[in-house]
Amino acid sequence: MIEVEVHQQLRQLLRQLPEAGWPHQLTMARMVARGLRLGRSTLIQVPGGGQHRLSYLLPALMWPQATLLCATAPVQAQILREEIPWLQQVLQLHKPVLQKDRWPDPDFQGLLLVDPLDWLQERLRGAKMPTGIPLILDGAEELEEWAYQALTLTLEANHWQQLRQIFPAEAERISQAQVHLTLKLLRRPLSRCLVQADEQVHLEVALSLVVGYRGWLPDPWDQLRRRLSAEGDPASRWVWWAETNRETGRLTLHHSPVALHEWLAPIWATQPVVIIGEALDLDRQAESYRWRLGLPDLTPLRFGSGEEWIRSGGEPLPSLALYLPWLPLPNSPLFREHLLQELKSLIAKARGFVVVLVSDQPLQGQVGAALAAEFGSRVRVNSPFIGEKGILVCDWSYWLQHKASLPCPE
Repeated sequence: MIEVEVHQQLRQLLRQLPEAGWPHQLTMARMVARGLRLGRSTLIQVPGGGQHRLSYLLPALMWPQATLLCATAPVQAQILREEIPWLQQVLQLHKPVLQKDRWPDPDFQGLLLVDPLDWLQERLRGAKMPTGIPLILDGAEELEEWAYQALTLTLEANHWQQLRQIFPAEAERISQAQVHLTLKLLRRPLSRCLVQADEQVHLEVALSLVVGYRGWLPDPWDQLRRRLSAEGDPASRWVWWAETNRETGRLTLHHSPVALHEWLAPIWATQPVVIIGEALDLDRQAESYRWRLGLPDLTPLRFGSGEEWIRSGGEPLPSLALYLPWLPLPNSPLFREHLLQELKSLIAKARGFVVVLVSDQPLQGQVGAALAAEFGSRVRVNSPFIGEKGILVCDWSYWLQHKASLPCPE
């Protein structure tokens, strides 16, 4: 069985490469190999750091049939540069490895590396891809965000201009609807907000023209027409939300699904999946995470972190101290002042690298400017800083994308 072969090969490799000796390497490799052999879906929660990748790359390369690996571009670059060439050379593995945004050929029997967002967009569009191909998805802590991106349609200012060109007789009416909608949403206190019923009335002016039109339409209007005209697709499955920039007066509208599970469940039913991610759910069975993503009945597995996670040098990773200050509500005018006081106090006591996660864009810039005035050039906003005493102000997505190349924050 492939589980036995993978176990034996990996055990020999770990003897040659002690620094890759994550304690759960063999267990995870056997689980991935078992999932490939039985076509059984598996959900694996791992600690951060990336040392788990050897546990799925070896089974994927040893499995004699076609395999699909979804991982972000930085992860693909690393494994193509380091792990895969090393495994192929040491173990004389000759399975073809390709990097492509779609399935290359019906007869392909190798390992295909694809970006998760590209793969999701292809599947959700109903693109013809072979079914039954085992899928290994690494970085599943971002899977919900990728799915929302793949299913979200976005309207910018240039799309309204397209609509005026297609319907010149209605150009004035379309412009008025755009202006009224923009002014109403710019009065809202938050830069991201749901579009309310009284605001959506103005949007309906454009949507009614699109739905009733039978000629050619550019995207995203054509996709909106198909989405809004679909039979058995109630409006309650979708939500309109907006992003505004008060400085520029810019308005961006998004049309997103209310829930993901009904869209993703049909995809998981077509192939066995091994989903790997960090801190996906507090529950060991990950029931909430599985429900939100429409995952089928599968084998859940969670590996420990903290003191169980051993660095290559042998010492445990440092833990983060938890501090919960009292702060006014985020929509209070006092919130920013109190937040900055707390941050300055905490950062002044820190002796190492500091990360401040702020997702709200106006607040992020204000926090960055205030901390730069206090701590000088140590502060960076959504940009890399190499230094053990740096202060990085960023949003969650930036941190997830770059954390592997940054020091461990204090």
